[in-house]
Amino acid sequence: MRNLVYFLLCLALIAPAATAPALTPGTDVLVPAAGRVCPWITDLYIMNPGAEPTTVTVAWLIRGQANPDPLDLTFTVGPGETLTLPDVILGEFGQITGDGAFRVTADIEVVVNSRIYSADGSETFGQGFEGTPMGLATASGGRTDVVGLSSNSQFRTNVYACAGPDGATLDMVLVAPNGTEIATKTKTLQAWMPYLKRIDQLMASGDFDDGTLRVTVRDGSAVVGASKVDSASSDPTTLEGSMSASGTTDVNGIYQFAIYDSESFSTGGNLIIEDGAVEALAGTYTNWDKLDGTISECTWLFKFGWGLAIPTSLKDLEDGVTFSDDHSNFGLGVLTYTVVMEIRDNLYVTGTIDAVGSEFPAGDDGCNGTFPQLVIYGGKMPVE
Repeated sequence: MRNLVYFLLCLALIAPAATAPALTPGTDVLVPAAGRVCPWITDLYIMNPGAEPTTVTVAWLIRGQANPDPLDLTFTVGPGETLTLPDVILGEFGQITGDGAFRVTADIEVVVNSRIYSADGSETFGQGFEGTPMGLATASGGRTDVVGLSSNSQFRTNVYACAGPDGATLDMVLVAPNGTEIATKTKTLQAWMPYLKRIDQLMASGDFDDGTLRVTVRDGSAVVGASKVDSASSDPTTLEGSMSASGTTDVNGIYQFAIYDSESFSTGGNLIIEDGAVEALAGTYTNWDKLDGTISECTWLFKFGWGLAIPTSLKDLEDGVTFSDDHSNFGLGVLTYTVVMEIRDNLYVTGTIDAVGSEFPAGDDGCNGTFPQLVIYGGKMPVE
């Protein structure tokens, strides 16, 4: 059993880590905010780091609406070349004014960057928005933290987001530097929908300094961040969201876990998530902690999990699901389990199992009654 413990701990340690967010190449890349509103304009840059030419499609996503069939343009970018599109909204898409985002797709991985800026003669000032590959967007069950927001006489902060192909539901919590909650908001975005709103208009935040916006993606996927603007100079600073492991993988997959007693002996099992819900829970349960003096009252190893209703939502699993497995066909009784499991960063499993035995016959009646609580730890199986 201890070998199983060490195996599962190693699984959790070798699970894939998030890619660094700095200008990561991709074949499907979002620039989450762009605009052309006097005096602001946007330049777009697409670099081909590969050894072969690539076909690049740039789609203009209009803010505040779904974009299932956006206006797009196609370019060819040679190996090692950078496609430079100055004042792209007017120059390429012919729009005098516009707010939105860009989706850039390509045959091979490309690097995408942009700049929104204001010009006063030969002087300019502005900010950059890096292209984020969709594989690094915050996916269902994941969280991103945007640090350094302020809303006061000196600064205003705009929160931006752009949803992926299935839209997104964003649960937002604004917290002060000491961790206390300032305000909350839930926002639903449609497919490929860019969004931007001043923080005090998005939620009833009042004035605050140096807050953190914690955004949990309930479903779908999105790139989220903020723009902090000096009220006196109008000089903006991009505040990018953090990337957790959920940016590199969605919640679906096979999780292996161990179930530990107080002496750190364990059994284990598998949890299978498909389409964001539990499709299978199967394991082996034993509990040496149910004692009669110093001897275990119940020494059976039970296969468990078949009594769970399928599918079960991840929210129900996190809150705790109760089900019964009937072993009477084997001359035993019934075990009723309450299982709590939480999936963190779409990679790790923690939780507890409580069990109550009933209807066990004489000779095995030590399996009746309440068992001590066991704990669960595990991780997602790597995808080959």
